[in-house]
Amino acid sequence: MIPMLRTILAVSLTLMLSHVAAAQVTVVTSIKPLQLIAHAVTDGVSEPAVLIPANQSYHHFVMKPSTVRAISTANLLVWVGPELETWLADTLAERDTETVEVLALPGLKVHHAGYDDHDDVEILIPQQGDHAGHQHKHGHSIDPHIWLDTDNALLIAQAMVSKLSALDPVNAGRYQDNLASFSQQLISLRDRLQADLMPLQNTDYAVYHNAFQYFERQFNLSHQLVFVESEELQPGVRHMLAVRRAIEERPLTCVLEDVTAQASTVNTLLGNQPVNRIQADTTGQALTSGPQAYVNLMENLANAFKRCQVSSN
Repeated sequence: MIPMLRTILAVSLTLMLSHVAAAQVTVVTSIKPLQLIAHAVTDGVSEPAVLIPANQSYHHFVMKPSTVRAISTANLLVWVGPELETWLADTLAERDTETVEVLALPGLKVHHAGYDDHDDVEILIPQQGDHAGHQHKHGHSIDPHIWLDTDNALLIAQAMVSKLSALDPVNAGRYQDNLASFSQQLISLRDRLQADLMPLQNTDYAVYHNAFQYFERQFNLSHQLVFVESEELQPGVRHMLAVRRAIEERPLTCVLEDVTAQASTVNTLLGNQPVNRIQADTTGQALTSGPQAYVNLMENLANAFKRCQVSSN
């Protein structure tokens, strides 16, 4: 009787442990850069999913049934906020899913689209007007590329770990260890990039649109020209002529283009102007998500800036 009881207890314990393992917390992020950060803290526990494919617009994404299903299975959903994923706000309001809304995190570094008041040295090529090529633009909408600052990445990771430790106390220690490791990686990354990018601080370069300012501000870089206010802007003839005239008047080392920009639009805007064009990936399109992927994203972006410097030598 006792041996049989022991067997029953052993089987019951095994089933209970199997149930706990099967009931792991599901983390879903809205966009790939957040998935890369999430993967750093969930390593060894689970693999975070992402709602928007990396090659689709964050602004104009249309939810599919599979998107709704993914949201419904999430124990923790991480998103930037309604300023970027407008399509997600109403859906989350109708659910009791635990979330991390990044733009609502205390202490997050936030910059604005267009230009802040102290950005007097920057020039935006306007869409129209008599002073095309020489107008300063003051913006009030939030620039959502918050992940391109390593301090913000750490803050996001900390918020995730806080939520995950409450949702999944069994693995709280693993999340904390992963966070400590990620923090050390970010410190090393920041120091390395500061040294690597210092020679670029006096480089005259342009950006197709202002997608890089979080990265630039952290590493004391500054572009000289912005060609379009939005990557989704279709420039008119006057705008196109203003851009080409600005390039002629101001020799540039390179133009940095986000890989999300429409190549056909850039080609039309620049025409045959002899300017070196370098693509930079701000969202990790070419990366496979993993615990080192965020660091790889930032290193790849730094390499794009360094190619701009090399092209001038």
